[in-house]
Amino acid sequence: GASAASAASALRLPMAPVVLPGSRVLDVTAARSGRVYRLMIWTPTTPPPPSGYPTVYVTDGNAVFGTVREVIDVRSRVRRTSGLVPAVVVAIGYPTDDPYDIVRRSYDLTPPSEAPSMPPRPNGEPWPPLGGADEFLDFIEDEVKPLVAGIVPVDPDREVLMGHSFGGLFALYTLFTRPDAFDVYVANSPSIWFDDSMLLDEAAGFVARTRAEPVDASLFLAVGELEQVLTSTEGADPEADARLSWKARNRMVDNAREMAGQLAEADGLSVEFRIFEGEDHSSVIPAATSRGLSFALRPEIGK
Repeated sequence: GASAASAASALRLPMAPVVLPGSRVLDVTAARSGRVYRLMIWTPTTPPPPSGYPTVYVTDGNAVFGTVREVIDVRSRVRRTSGLVPAVVVAIGYPTDDPYDIVRRSYDLTPPSEAPSMPPRPNGEPWPPLGGADEFLDFIEDEVKPLVAGIVPVDPDREVLMGHSFGGLFALYTLFTRPDAFDVYVANSPSIWFDDSMLLDEAAGFVARTRAEPVDASLFLAVGELEQVLTSTEGADPEADARLSWKARNRMVDNAREMAGQLAEADGLSVEFRIFEGEDHSSVIPAATSRGLSFALRPEIGK
């Protein structure tokens, strides 16, 4: 009786947030747009190498900061078996307790287009404003990177950009338009279908430009096996036909495979492509994050 009463009393205490060791949270107002971003930054416990730590910049920070931090922290402690070097994590998110800010991310992570051609959203609502990728990349380059360099010693020659879904689209768009911005690009489940798959044309131009000016970058591109077909759960849903139409139209697996094949022809770009068996668009996140970090944080990358 007494122990149960004390447990019930403890449950009524105010909830305190969990603190992840080595982490800090900063709300930063972008100088040009005035928009507020939430930066979640983690620093490894191991001393930095002489050149500074590698840095992993990841979009949708509210949703994945803990996952990215945990993969690097746990696996870099056993680097003799994992082969993964310690790195700073800079997760870029928004001032919310939700995992995603759908409106903000839709703008920040999509390439500019005068009149993007978009399929109807599954929920029937109109698309929020789109096309802010260049502005968001300017914010990272001009404001976030200098801020991070003032906090912790980082190696400017070992910078990783990681994103999922629209974040994967953003990673590919950044590679094609500013290949020198980062050294390694991790594009998980990229939304290549955006604006009638305009990114496939961007990729063709990028590959052609590398003939004259080879790049020095690496790309990890991944997608879940079930991103183009119905999962068993989706198949049992009354709206299964509409869901299948959405997934078939977006060609997530086919687009990713075609993109990887196209980019394998780029001079100076190292490409690894993975399809994760049994995973859909959301369940693939932990697996693709771990494998992508293994690719990005190998000791030889960037050296």
